[in-house]
Amino acid sequence: MNPSVDERLASIVRSLTEVILPHLPPEASLAQEQAHLAIGHIQILRSQLDAAPAFEREELADAIAIGTALTDAVSGGPVTAGAAKALADAMANADDSEPRAPCKAINDAIEKLVMAAAADGDPAGVAALNRIILDCEHARAQKDRKWFAPFGFDNL
Repeated sequence: MNPSVDERLASIVRSLTEVILPHLPPEASLAQEQAHLAIGHIQILRSQLDAAPAFEREELADAIAIGTALTDAVSGGPVTAGAAKALADAMANADDSEPRAPCKAINDAIEKLVMAAAADGDPAGVAALNRIILDCEHARAQKDRKWFAPFGFDNL
């Protein structure tokens, strides 16, 4: 029987905690710090493991929502039109059963649309682009803050 992902992660934590850290010399403070950081990351990953697929699908849905709003609002010359079409194509090809690659593709296409709109986008579309991105990313940032709360960097 193969160990589960959680068991494998727990084994890594045990190895770092019980074997590696005790054998690091006291003067290797950076190595000790990095080992503790790795342990913390792995423990957080273990706690988020079951929720990760839904989180990634939600990220993809948010990317599609911002992409849809942008393609509806932004217009301009041939550079902007081409970037908007590329974004629409990326969204059309999105499959939420494997959300990472399509989410990255959509986000990359959004970045290209922003650059294209700066080149030949119409002023109303550029203004809409700024508003849409700020509004959508504010909502996404709130979700990300909750997701990364176990790191302890943010007091929600």
